[in-house]
Amino acid sequence: MKILLIHKFHYMLGGTETFHYNLAEALTAAGHEIIFFSMYDERNIPCAQDKYFVSNVDYNDSNLSTLKKIKMGIKLIYSFEAKHNIEKLIQDEKPDIAHIGLLHRQITFSVVDVLKKYNIPVVMHLHELTAVCPCYTMLRQDGTICSDCATKGYWNCVKNKCMKGSLTKSMLAYAEAQFLKCGHYYDKIDLYIAECNFYKNLVQRAQFTHSPIIKMNNFLPIHQEYKAYYDQDNYILYFGRYAREKGVLTILKAYAKIHCSEKLVLVGKGSEEDKIKDYVKEHNLEERVQINGAIFGEEMEHIIERAKVVLVPSEWYENGAFVALQALAKGKIVVASDIAGLSEIVQDGETGYLAEPGNPDSFAVAIQKALSLTETAYRDMSEHIVAYAKKRCDAGNYIKELCKIYEKLINEKQHKENR
Repeated sequence: MKILLIHKFHYMLGGTETFHYNLAEALTAAGHEIIFFSMYDERNIPCAQDKYFVSNVDYNDSNLSTLKKIKMGIKLIYSFEAKHNIEKLIQDEKPDIAHIGLLHRQITFSVVDVLKKYNIPVVMHLHELTAVCPCYTMLRQDGTICSDCATKGYWNCVKNKCMKGSLTKSMLAYAEAQFLKCGHYYDKIDLYIAECNFYKNLVQRAQFTHSPIIKMNNFLPIHQEYKAYYDQDNYILYFGRYAREKGVLTILKAYAKIHCSEKLVLVGKGSEEDKIKDYVKEHNLEERVQINGAIFGEEMEHIIERAKVVLVPSEWYENGAFVALQALAKGKIVVASDIAGLSEIVQDGETGYLAEPGNPDSFAVAIQKALSLTETAYRDMSEHIVAYAKKRCDAGNYIKELCKIYEKLINEKQHKENR
């Protein structure tokens, strides 16, 4: 099969991009041809299809005037450039199926119109909840979880200025949501894939689409090593985005409450970095907390391997949580928030410990449980964790199941076309 992967970022940014490239690599290894459609960026990983990519749209550029934001907003709702470029790509490459990752705003659902025109089946991954909540996090500005848009209508996004506290951005997000709803764009997707039952159930209750939604656990790379690492350095680890919804400040507050010998190592980047540094300084934690920038590849793998415990303190409806899966594959005990997809990945007391989201006291207790394990108990738990991760995250099984889905959709399209 020739498979078109559509994702708005074509460089390593976070968990969704990690999934995107793991998927491309695994499908290629299974003998399929992969082509890409994305947005231009100087950080992009080179590929043969980059001449078709859409021009860069920076929705967060603070220097834009209100008028320019409104003009850009039209392009963020429906991009004729993306529509034109993907049609050229389809005409030249003739893909059998399209698999969409993140699409909203930078690429837009304009490409779905073209895919339907050429009778190409479309699968979309539910990496986030934009269809239910225009700002995708289901969080208000104060950090509390909110379901108003799902239950009372999208206008609540504007009412609460959910998009970064900006009325203009919130209005654009509302306009996009209404446009997609009125145009029945979510019904144009042939199949949705959710990474956890929580997401599947949530979007089904929201009734934003009549298309089927299935659940498939996230997988790890085809070359993933499943091995428990016992030789550790004296630290506990957080790696991921420094964003409000990721709960980094919560674990800093929890760490300040426990008097352990282990350092806290933070790896990542994001909008909360200054707040994190300020908290560390104000609470005299400079000797105990090590703050790093984003790290990828073998260096990051080594950092995970040497950690005693890995923290995933998300305070939003986390999905497949690739960081948790990476840690489990190395036999690491994960202390995570008891929320959404994380509750399905981490089995409390068996593969890690769960804590109340946003509650430093609860996290302090959970971290202490992990650190207080005897060496024998830690090793036994690590072995169990690796076996669990291998069973849950095997790439080969995932790709076999996914390709059966692809083939079924392609055959159904061809059958309809030939009727």
